[in-house]
Amino acid sequence: MEQANRKKHRELVSKLGIVFVLLGLIVLWSFLSDAFFTTNNLLLIIKQATLYGILAIGMTFVLVTGGIDLSVGSIVALAAVFSAHYCSGDYLELPIIIPILVAVVIGLACGAVNGIGVAFCGIPPFIMTMCMMLAARGAAYVYTNAKAIFNLNADFVNIANGFLGRTFDDQGLVDNYGIPYMVFYFVIAMAIGMVLLHCTTYGRKIFALGGNKDAARYSGINTRLIEFSVYVISGLCAGICGFLMASRVSSGNANAADGYEMTVISACVIGGVSLSGGVGSMYGTMIGVLIVGVISNGMDILGINTYFQEILQAVIIFAAVYIDVHVNRKRK
Repeated sequence: MEQANRKKHRELVSKLGIVFVLLGLIVLWSFLSDAFFTTNNLLLIIKQATLYGILAIGMTFVLVTGGIDLSVGSIVALAAVFSAHYCSGDYLELPIIIPILVAVVIGLACGAVNGIGVAFCGIPPFIMTMCMMLAARGAAYVYTNAKAIFNLNADFVNIANGFLGRTFDDQGLVDNYGIPYMVFYFVIAMAIGMVLLHCTTYGRKIFALGGNKDAARYSGINTRLIEFSVYVISGLCAGICGFLMASRVSSGNANAADGYEMTVISACVIGGVSLSGGVGSMYGTMIGVLIVGVISNGMDILGINTYFQEILQAVIIFAAVYIDVHVNRKRK
């Protein structure tokens, strides 16, 4: 009993720790710039973090099983260019559900291929998803001939750029900023991820698989099917981000979401998801995504060079993995 209480205490301290890190960053950036702690900017942070957040949901499922998915950024790009294609040019008048479905199907298909390779063919996740990363990115460049797709359907563009409750004054200027639609997507996606991972039998099977694959198999869990399914979920999340990406930037570009996989993985490990599997929470992932978003937004406001941001990201990933090795794996 005492050992169980000690474990719960450590987990609570760990969860509160990353919340304090997030609050500390908010206080720091607010002190350094008056433009940071405003309602509009805080909503902007969530809007910018939405794509990372949705991708991080799928990545959390994969990481908890002990796998990894390096292909999410490339799948986003592939889904984005196809989605943009089917809401522009000759397809401009198509219902916007068509490009959305196209992006989702592409994400599911790519995720399924990853899942088959890892779960049924025994290919290491790093190798399988790296191959998909190269193939999907290459396919996006081939499909577009390395040219961006512009002039998208206005209703489609509004999916990611619209605001709930935005009003204008008599001069046509914004009177009430409103809440970006992307904020709702972020909250809804995270809520679904939390329920699925922490409140269902499926979620418990994922943790069992990541904790000890052999024990999970002997207990009657279809480990191959569970392992396959998490890559499908990751692909689905990438497909959703594909059409949101195209909508947000009003174009389809083959170099979209370049490097997103590293940012998403860093957000997950910052949130306490173990790279060795079996440990993690969607709550932690959400906080990790917000921490990454706050850091990026604050550095942009201060005009800090993008290359320094990449160096900082590398330091964050290293620190998070170091903590993972020396804390989470010992906990397991």
